[in-house]
Amino acid sequence: MGCAVFLAVARRAADAGELQLLEVACDGAFSWDADWDQWRPQDKIWPWLKSLTGDAAGSVAGVLRDYPECARHFASLADDIRADHRIRAAVTQAVADPS
Repeated sequence: MGCAVFLAVARRAADAGELQLLEVACDGAFSWDADWDQWRPQDKIWPWLKSLTGDAAGSVAGVLRDYPECARHFASLADDIRADHRIRAAVTQAVADPS
């Protein structure tokens, strides 16, 4: 299953407030991104991450912390005040610890 499918499920789950499904979908998308590192999917993930708020942002930030290789791809969000503070923190942590 490609990243686009996981991202589509994640978007719908976030919109519906289905946090458990959101986390599972993000787990798939972020794992895929960490392994494949392709710009086209990242170009779709980046604005979505920036748009998240509330519980959805908190859930996604938690999954991002599990995939620092993926989170590093979105380093520009670390200083973007339009992104939720939890997303920024997860990205900042990944960038600061490149191990």
